[in-house]
Amino acid sequence: MTADRLDAEGAPLTRLPRQVNLAFARGGDGTTFLRRQHAAYPFHVGRVLHAAGDPAGFATVYVQSCAGGLFQHERLGLAASAGAGAQAHLTTGASTIVHAMPEGEAHQEMVLHAAPGALLEWLPDPLILFPTARLDTRLTIRAAADATVLASEGFLLHDPAGARAPFHWLRAETRVEDEGGELLVLDRFRVTGESVLSGQPGVHGPFPLQGTLLAVHRADPARALEALRSSLEASPDAWAGASLLPNGAGAWLRVLARDAIALRAVLHAAFVAVRVLATGAPPGPRRK
Repeated sequence: MTADRLDAEGAPLTRLPRQVNLAFARGGDGTTFLRRQHAAYPFHVGRVLHAAGDPAGFATVYVQSCAGGLFQHERLGLAASAGAGAQAHLTTGASTIVHAMPEGEAHQEMVLHAAPGALLEWLPDPLILFPTARLDTRLTIRAAADATVLASEGFLLHDPAGARAPFHWLRAETRVEDEGGELLVLDRFRVTGESVLSGQPGVHGPFPLQGTLLAVHRADPARALEALRSSLEASPDAWAGASLLPNGAGAWLRVLARDAIALRAVLHAAFVAVRVLATGAPPGPRRK
């Protein structure tokens, strides 16, 4: 992506068809509302909710799929922007199944843009990778110097036949850019199902599930890192660590877990810690 490929909000354009396009704005009374929304098949966007316990006017929106998951040959794009001072939480109603792909692969891309003073959260439930699944997933975050963006990614494994058959591969790319489009962070990885299930030390070992939480917080990266590290607790079911992102972009946490319960617990605790940093209070409960 380059800085000259922008939409009307100043956000970078997705390289894939954009089925979901959301623009949050802060109203005169401080309430965040959806100034613009577009949703095409297979997505449905719920109405704006205000969770009890969140700061006044904080918006929560659920993005749901009507298709029952991701299928081979699909190319899906989602974009969300938060205008100056807006505060919004985007999530899914449940995990997305990445179905078997005997002949092809699927692609998905998310683009997040946070204007000055905005707080934007994209915290979907982890993907569920079925046997032979092949997925290329990309996340681009563009944030102003005093904005905060939280974004999570993760995957679970499931074989409906109970044979522990592996997915084919998962390829992921994460980019963080400043408000002018200058690249601050680039992370890429590719992992195969066979390597995840092999149990090899130094790869996944006995922890086949993986998750990441990014806290793009250029105003005070050290405090973002402190928040993430403060959320970690010793557990026999998960290994996690947090470190600073390059170029003062913020901090991030990566976790390997034995099961979905442990993975969700680590990611949620990290989310709560960064929300407290950003707003001074923990998030209100949200139904799943």
